[in-house]
Amino acid sequence: MIKSFRDKWLRYFFLEDKPSKKIPADIRERLFRKLQLADDATCRKDLMSPPSNHFERLSGNLSGLCSIRVNNQWRLVFEWDDEHGEARGLYLDNHDYR
Repeated sequence: MIKSFRDKWLRYFFLEDKPSKKIPADIRERLFRKLQLADDATCRKDLMSPPSNHFERLSGNLSGLCSIRVNNQWRLVFEWDDEHGEARGLYLDNHDYR
């Protein structure tokens, strides 16, 4: 379940179906599906399926955060709380963190 978003525009995009210029047009549909998947997730295993999500725990500057792939360039990054099954501080990020 998504507990919180880092950016208001992403929350509005998902919860209120408000488009944002910050979201590239070619990923909007897929991004919405990935947000639905994250919102439906109750455990880490839910985020690992389908394998195309490429769920990963991040390291370095983003240690403690996780990500799932939207496409080759964009990721959803968030803190996953195993105890409560919640994604916190979720945001859309360019694949610059590697």
